[in-house]
Amino acid sequence: MTRRNRYAAAAVCVLALAGCAGTPPPPKQADCASGPPWTCTVSGKCALPDLGEGLCAVGRADSITSESLGIEVASTRARGEMARVIETQVGSFTRAVQDSLSKSGTGEDSIQKIGSFSQNITKRTLNGVTIPKSHFNRETKTYYALATIDAKTFADALKGLKDAGNLSESVKKEIDRRADGIVDTWERENSRPQN
Repeated sequence: MTRRNRYAAAAVCVLALAGCAGTPPPPKQADCASGPPWTCTVSGKCALPDLGEGLCAVGRADSITSESLGIEVASTRARGEMARVIETQVGSFTRAVQDSLSKSGTGEDSIQKIGSFSQNITKRTLNGVTIPKSHFNRETKTYYALATIDAKTFADALKGLKDAGNLSESVKKEIDRRADGIVDTWERENSRPQN
């Protein structure tokens, strides 16, 4: 076989394989129009009046034929999203408090205790997460689950950092102020446009 014929044969094979691949299916659309509005959110303040001042996170599961498994997978993903956001919030909260302590001249022991306490706060807070709602979109074959936690419970857990050691009253007030603003901080971070 000549070099030219080999190239022609290779080109025919590539075209044949490309033809077999077909066109990819169109991307699934968000189900805001055919489902509850909360299915189009990721995390932040709950937009549902019946959940009060809670914080919410949504999990999704696609193309699972078993309803119970689909809801379970979506619930696990919603809890995972909630854990990710809580860990991020507690981490940045802890760094801000440690920075305040460092600037105020507080000893290393208190700064290290704050770090240890923050790990316990994340674990305790995640124990309060519930899944009050789920939804199945028949058009997109997608399951959704909504994880929630009471914002006051989360703020109170953060205020537990005051017990980390010999903290000045000004640092304790700073912890209270930052803890009370955590829900607003979460909302601002999640309302930024995603790149």
